Amino acid sequence: MPNDVSKGKGTKLFHQDIVQKVSSPDYRGIVLRCWHDAEDVPPAIYGVDPLMRPLAYGEAGVTFISHKGERQILPESELQLLDRTLQPGDYCKRSFDDVRAGVVTNIKVKGRIAHAVSAEKVDGWRTLKDVDDRADAEIGDYLVYDDWIGQLIEVFDESIVEVLAGQAGQLVRLPELGSRLTVGETGVDVLPPPASGTQSLFESPQRNNENKDVVVAVKHTVYAIAWLAVNQSLDVAVAENKLRPKRFWFGQDLGKLTLVRGLSDMELRVGDRIFLKDAKGLPMTTHGQAGDATGVLNVQTFRVNQTSTELDVLWQDGSKETIRSTEVIPYLNPDEYDCWPGDHVMWKNDGDTRPAIVQSVDAVQRTALILFPDTGAIELASLLELDAHGHSDHDPTNPTASPDGFGVRRGDFVLIHALGSSNGMRNPRVPRIGEIEPWVRENPFTDGEYSGWRKELQELGSAIAAKRSADFPQEKMIQRPAKGDGKISWCGEVTGLNLDGTVEVTHPDWTVMTYPLERLTRLYDGIEQLEEDAFDASDDGHSHGEDEETWAMDEDGIWRPEIQENDEWEDVSMQGIETEEIIEIDEVGDLMEVDNILPPSEATQTESMGSGPSGNALFHPLDAVVEVVEGQQDDPGEGIQWKRFEILSSAPPDHAFFSSSPALPSKSFLARLNKEYRALTSGLPDSILVRAYEDRTDLLRCLIIGPENTPYQDAPFVIDWMLDSNFPHSPPIAHFLSWTNGNGRVNPNLYEEGKVCLSILGTWTGDKHEVWSATRSSLLQAFVSIQGLVLVKEPWFCEPAYDKLRGTEEGTVNSRLYNEKAFVLSRGFVRRALEIPLGGLESEITYLYHTQGRLHKIMNDAELLIQKSKDSPDIGPGDQDLAVPRLTAGGTIALERILTKLRNYIQATPS
Repeated sequence: MPNDVSKGKGTKLFHQDIVQKVSSPDYRGIVLRCWHDAEDVPPAIYGVDPLMRPLAYGEAGVTFISHKGERQILPESELQLLDRTLQPGDYCKRSFDDVRAGVVTNIKVKGRIAHAVSAEKVDGWRTLKDVDDRADAEIGDYLVYDDWIGQLIEVFDESIVEVLAGQAGQLVRLPELGSRLTVGETGVDVLPPPASGTQSLFESPQRNNENKDVVVAVKHTVYAIAWLAVNQSLDVAVAENKLRPKRFWFGQDLGKLTLVRGLSDMELRVGDRIFLKDAKGLPMTTHGQAGDATGVLNVQTFRVNQTSTELDVLWQDGSKETIRSTEVIPYLNPDEYDCWPGDHVMWKNDGDTRPAIVQSVDAVQRTALILFPDTGAIELASLLELDAHGHSDHDPTNPTASPDGFGVRRGDFVLIHALGSSNGMRNPRVPRIGEIEPWVRENPFTDGEYSGWRKELQELGSAIAAKRSADFPQEKMIQRPAKGDGKISWCGEVTGLNLDGTVEVTHPDWTVMTYPLERLTRLYDGIEQLEEDAFDASDDGHSHGEDEETWAMDEDGIWRPEIQENDEWEDVSMQGIETEEIIEIDEVGDLMEVDNILPPSEATQTESMGSGPSGNALFHPLDAVVEVVEGQQDDPGEGIQWKRFEILSSAPPDHAFFSSSPALPSKSFLARLNKEYRALTSGLPDSILVRAYEDRTDLLRCLIIGPENTPYQDAPFVIDWMLDSNFPHSPPIAHFLSWTNGNGRVNPNLYEEGKVCLSILGTWTGDKHEVWSATRSSLLQAFVSIQGLVLVKEPWFCEPAYDKLRGTEEGTVNSRLYNEKAFVLSRGFVRRALEIPLGGLESEITYLYHTQGRLHKIMNDAELLIQKSKDSPDIGPGDQDLAVPRLTAGGTIALERILTKLRNYIQATPS
């Protein structure tokens, strides 16, 4: 979709919004797709489902529940927002350009209902207190049995469907795997064609195309439960003897289970089928014929058609408000430093880390009042010095704790440890448990038929259905917790975060207790795990495999299947053309085109290989290249004067891949390396240095200086590289030396643990012309791509899902905050490079920042920016195009700490 510069404030509808057509108010539905959804490619089933075509800006995909699930994509201007679905723990804002955000602490929902079959409306609003809680457990619900908590992942249903034949209706019992049908659904295709395993259970009536099937009852008869965790308050010896319960539950055994629902899951939602505690005098329908095997069925099931949601919101500054959900918008892309009162965070500065609890946040100035529990002191801190989540890519103090975050959030389900015991983690970390068993992840189909546990579930459900049709076996209802019974006090839902660091937990019996953080362990939601599996399977972040066909553009500009040659970079159309580089950089520093990085002639290639003893193959083939390098870099250009490419005698011990075992390079590897070196010799810009090593031909190190008018300006970015034995058929392996001290990524593509996320490196999916190709790609292209495509003026938009937000107020606000973070962190990179000598680049760092005066420039620029930010916080017209026009108070605090350290290195500047 082309970028629309007229986007303005952004779209007004979001996923799960309840809307109606402006022209036809009786059309009410749920937004299932919106422009904000992260979709890189059109859905594969576009053309089959009318909701699945690519969305244009200002469009939304809606399922109209009031009209039998009709699905349409419509302009937002034709839709009116009725209600907005938010849950406790969700973030929200008043508007896109509002920096202050809130967290939902509680919701209250009221709804209008109608009979699920006849659609006859019922006057007035209904709330949760009017609902009879006798519905079945649904997929995703938690269930408790014998000190185990599990999650319902699949059901076997028996639905009763009325098939109209003339004026009379015939009831048919339909058993099937999965929760496909709900009461009130109609259509000519509700009953599937008789199939193996089901045809003996009901007799299909005579039908014609005008007959409509009507679902009049649905019952879950068999439950498949994934048991996640055992009661953590038990003595270890007792817990070890608690055997994991069985997978499948039905019949009398259902009465042994206790249903535990989240508080928000109990609230009314549009489309829910409910029963009322008092339905006297309300609509009822009758189905079936007297004398039939199924008999006559009276239905008094109701469908929720409309809701109105009221939110309790805690704003970052500590103020609280009760507000209609339609008066806020979802905060979909929170800043990584965002936090709220009661949140557990880690304050990090200069290697010092201390746990703290947020008291209040000034989102505009990016500062927070935080409580240090060890001293009781409350201090002002920059948000840029707070780790609010504990999900940094690399935690050297606790490398095994990456799945575990800091503290808990409202809506989290937790297990309670016994008084006097703990979760075993150091505050503010909270572990999570509940990894689902391997059987849950089994492939559902084999040769078009159910397989594994699903096949077992289908067979079990079908057998029960056959028995039911004969003797109607008795079943027990799943239990519900009684208020205050205290039977399940070892688990609950987080409903509040207190300013002293304690956590409010509401137990299944609705009692509310307060616990210290160390007595809590989060339950890892099983459905969430399966969704993560599906996401990982659909997009593993890697490029096409070696066996996949790749395409390249020929000399006529036509894309053709790429032919893999034994000797890469061989193309007769290139013979006799001098090596040159065409690199075009636009005014914001983005790389526009890299082309014509050509290899040397065949004669030079042969000569440079040499013919020394095989034992010296790691060294001698480079001699000719060294001479060329030294001969071609006498005049490196204006500004910076240094050798952009150089081959050193040995790799430094601080290289990320120094401890790896090098494979003996092949002749073809060294030949390709020779060509790569020649391209680097003449093609590197002044702001990129590359060092290779005689003793380790598989390793390189590059230093990239941040481009002008980006948040990375003048900062050093060091990436270590390794070429495996399959190079160039596989891309080079990169490791970014992140010097953020656990304060977050300096760039979306540069991870704290060292990953460089880029298509050409095979660490991100891309078009076929973007991924690494042995015949089209080069090391030079990879280095320049990082400088031109990663270290850019607006790095926040490097995330694919965010690029479409260019031109919106949401994108502008988030990009500005990200740029400030990137600028401050990258000033810390300067300090790190000066503080700890960088193997093989010591003299270059000294030259750049001392001899060439770049450190003075960095200091002057930073001090001027701080002064401008204090004198005139508003951005003037002349500063609109600057990457970092102003700093918040929080940004200033963090930057001034770094400048204090950098001033010490000014003294080391040679006179």
